[in-house]
Amino acid sequence: MKKFLIGAVLGVSSLGVLAGTTWVGNAHAASSESVAMQLSRLVMTKETYEAMIKQMMEGMIKATGQTPSSKDFKELQAVMLEVLPYDEMLEFNAKVYSKRFKDSELQDIMTFYKTPTGAKLVKVMPDISGDVGALVGKIIPERLPAVLKKHGIGK
Repeated sequence: MKKFLIGAVLGVSSLGVLAGTTWVGNAHAASSESVAMQLSRLVMTKETYEAMIKQMMEGMIKATGQTPSSKDFKELQAVMLEVLPYDEMLEFNAKVYSKRFKDSELQDIMTFYKTPTGAKLVKVMPDISGDVGALVGKIIPERLPAVLKKHGIGK
């Protein structure tokens, strides 16, 4: 089981990078925070962050074909939350947002998330990301062997 947990943690880490998902929730920002941090808190509440970790773990576990016990799943979830704490993830998001957008643009983005369409996006984005991930998760294993062979990689 230890090998399974290590493999799943590494897989979840990779999946998180590939997913590039924005998770959206309610704003709890103090006025003294940077605009980028305010947006980070708006698009990723602690609850949505934990749901994101759980969803990624479930996807990776499904891909392994194994079924860990409830205890092992909870242990893996605790490991992932310790490896990448919520507050650190907020800081990463804020840093990336501030590199790519001016404060006025970040304000525009926050304004959008407060509209009816933005609120709908907040609710459906995790499902959209999960659906896309499931499609990609099926396509890559089906197509990869033939493309590797075509390019002379592997056996």
